[in-house]
Amino acid sequence: MGTMIWSLTKTAAGSADVPVSAEDAAQATNTAIEGVQSITSLFHLPTWVGRAIFIVLVVVVMLWLVKLINKGFRRTMDAMQDNNQDATLLSFVRYVVLAIVYFAGGVVIVSSIPGASDSLNALLASGGIVAVILGFASQDALSNIAGGIMILTFKPFVIGDFVRYIDVGVSGTVEDISLRHTAIRTPENKRLIIPNGKINQGVIENANYADSRVCEFFNVSITYESNLEKAIGILRAEVMKQPLHLDVRDPETQDDEPEVQVEVVELADSAVVLRAWLWAADLSSAMKLKFSLNRAVKARFDAEGIEFAYPHITITK
Repeated sequence: MGTMIWSLTKTAAGSADVPVSAEDAAQATNTAIEGVQSITSLFHLPTWVGRAIFIVLVVVVMLWLVKLINKGFRRTMDAMQDNNQDATLLSFVRYVVLAIVYFAGGVVIVSSIPGASDSLNALLASGGIVAVILGFASQDALSNIAGGIMILTFKPFVIGDFVRYIDVGVSGTVEDISLRHTAIRTPENKRLIIPNGKINQGVIENANYADSRVCEFFNVSITYESNLEKAIGILRAEVMKQPLHLDVRDPETQDDEPEVQVEVVELADSAVVLRAWLWAADLSSAMKLKFSLNRAVKARFDAEGIEFAYPHITITK
């Protein structure tokens, strides 16, 4: 048994002057199987029982390695909350490492099956295993992997960015980027899985790219009978009272430009439409600012006698 463990360790780790080859891996697998079978023979069990036990042991070790890798990567990613680019790279590398572990486990399991090991050794020695994988892989799968590599290389978005996939109208925070897909958590707390091949070819709006500040339009419709200048002044004052509001004016133009831009954007059939430009630190703050302003403007307009425009029906006899 000690010889078996040493052989496996030597094969897995390799050495400085002797590279690990397919024959070495096959020999280590056979040695391990023989070691397990030597134990089962003591209990007068059939040969296939030893191979079955070996396969179970390989699966257990493989699952243990997967759990260990996931735990290690996630702990490292949690420590990188302020560096989303490195977290994105680690997330992608994690899936590559897991794929290697699963592939290695599969090779060992197949090698332990009588009749299959010779074919596998030939494929490993000749490099034909690559052709087999490519032959079974679909075009979509390869496209998704290539898309993931492109996302990782050019970084149109990273984990933690708030993006909008314009082609399908989906918005949310990027949670994960794997070999196959990108996971987005929507504001409704739903998790959307989008293939990398599709999202890499789509139009993506990234709220965190370069400048995370966001400008939202706030439209209010008032009647033609209302005092226009008074309504503009109230709207501007209420925006400036909001703690989430940002003053984005340049220092050189602060004396010449108002802090909040408010304009008449439309003279509709029964309303004068005012628009205020709301600036906030990020999209979440902009939405909170807009919701808070709805309440504040309604209360202030009611108190100042500014009438909101809404459809009227006049009935005459």
